[in-house]
Amino acid sequence: MKAEKSGALLCVLVVVSLSPLASTVGTQCRSGPVIFALKSFPISAAAGGYELVNHVLDLPPGAGVANHSHGGPVVVTVISGELTLIEGGTETLVKPGESWTEKVGYVHAVANRGTTTVRLALSYLIPAGAARTTWVK
Repeated sequence: MKAEKSGALLCVLVVVSLSPLASTVGTQCRSGPVIFALKSFPISAAAGGYELVNHVLDLPPGAGVANHSHGGPVVVTVISGELTLIEGGTETLVKPGESWTEKVGYVHAVANRGTTTVRLALSYLIPAGAARTTWVK
C-alpha cells in the first residue's frame, strides 16, 4: 500500500477513560501536536470482537452517498469543504472541524453541494460479523 503525503495525521483512539493524549516531556520534539478537531463521544460496547476501521473519503462537488446505515457506531469529521447531512427530511450543513456520530441502524445520506471537494475522516467500530454498511431504499 502506498501512502499519500498530505501533511496531516488522523489519530483514532478507543480508550477506557480520558487521559492526556500527547506530551512533549522527555522527547526531542520542539512543540506538541496541533489539534485540528478533537471530539469525544461515549459508546457502550458489548464484550466480543470488533473491527476498528478508519478511512478518509473525498467527495468531489456534486457527489454524495445515498441512504445507508452501519453495523456499529461511527464518528465522522469534516476535514475540508462543507457537507450536507440528510436525515429524515432534515438537512444540516457540516463545516470543517465539525463531527457527528452514528448509532447502529441510523439511516442518513450525505451530499457535497459545494464547489470544492469535501474530505471526511470516518471511524467505525464494527462488531464481528456485522455489516459495515447497509444500503437503504
